[in-house]
Amino acid sequence: MTSRRPNPALWLMALMLVGALFVVAYIGFVRTATGQQLDDSLMVAAQRFLSVEVARNGAIGFLRYLPELSAVLAALALLVAAIVRRSITAPVIAVVAALAAASSTQILKALLPRPNLGISEATMNSFPSGHTTVAAAAMIAVVLVSSPRWRPAAATLGGLFASTAAASTYVLGWHRPADVIGAVLVAAGWGLIAGVVILWREPDWNTWQRGTEGAPSGVWLGLPWIPALVGLGSAVGIWYGLLREPTRPFEDLLGWYVLAGLGLVLGATMGVFGAASGLLSQQTRSVD
Repeated sequence: MTSRRPNPALWLMALMLVGALFVVAYIGFVRTATGQQLDDSLMVAAQRFLSVEVARNGAIGFLRYLPELSAVLAALALLVAAIVRRSITAPVIAVVAALAAASSTQILKALLPRPNLGISEATMNSFPSGHTTVAAAAMIAVVLVSSPRWRPAAATLGGLFASTAAASTYVLGWHRPADVIGAVLVAAGWGLIAGVVILWREPDWNTWQRGTEGAPSGVWLGLPWIPALVGLGSAVGIWYGLLREPTRPFEDLLGWYVLAGLGLVLGATMGVFGAASGLLSQQTRSVD
């Protein structure tokens, strides 16, 4: 890996892309009849398919302790980072960004209207998901303060934790898949802001010693993209198959709808974490 200076323009472009994807998700899934139909079909399928109490209790139990669990995991990682690097600047910035993400989600949920197009039984806006934002923002904070060597692993494990939270809100019928996508994008946006501030305030934070084993290989950098591509590919493939079965009763295809929704949730969440890890790696500098 060659030495690179932090590039603010790259972070700005990434932030604009995240903002554009958020707008596309909102307009496409919330403001249009086709998007609402798709989003609601996936949520209704999950509600009916997982109506068994045993299945629901597991998800409810996880979500009940999600805020506390997210806070504890993030706090431990941030504390370790502060001790190892002997600086609290980056951890504090990461915490502020996570809190800002959680707060802005509630503001957006209150401000963004959900038009009643005669499709959804619940017309109150639920975009973006608050529970998913908390989990994703906490794990992105961990990724931000992780060393270059361990960042791909942190991004993969953190992404899987956030995906589990997102999947739980989906299978319980608390949120539609689009709500989850919006939440992860909100967390990513604040994570990008925090990332560029960290590199500006602590330029040595995202560095590794030349000649050491501190720099991750391309194989590890691609680790989060494996579940991302599997999830998105599965969602697209299953949805294509569902479109070829227009005459089959909806009840007969519930399981496939649920799998498509889970694939979309997993793919979108892990894709964001993979992109975050890749961007930070691109900005990593080697030092003598």
